[in-house]
Amino acid sequence: MNDRARIGRRRFVRLAAVAAAAAAMHPVAATPAAAAKESPKRAPKRRTPDSRVHAEIENQKKQVDTMLQVIRSYELPAGSPPAMVFRPIAPRRRA
Repeated sequence: MNDRARIGRRRFVRLAAVAAAAAAMHPVAATPAAAAKESPKRAPKRRTPDSRVHAEIENQKKQVDTMLQVIRSYELPAGSPPAMVFRPIAPRRRA
């Protein structure tokens, strides 16, 4: 950026203040007449999934249910160690 395009800090602050005052005096808002002219927004059309997609979703749900049943029905031997143990780490000390 060259020196001619730069503006001073005072001029920038003055322009910002004038712009804020102008925006406060004349807010940009839709007039009631303009709002009435606008057509109501329609929801975008959504394609309904194909029957094959529904069949595949149902197939995957059945497979997940089967896997969960297998996992939940697995019995661990008595006294086996837990899969995970939470041990909090002490906070590091800053030097």
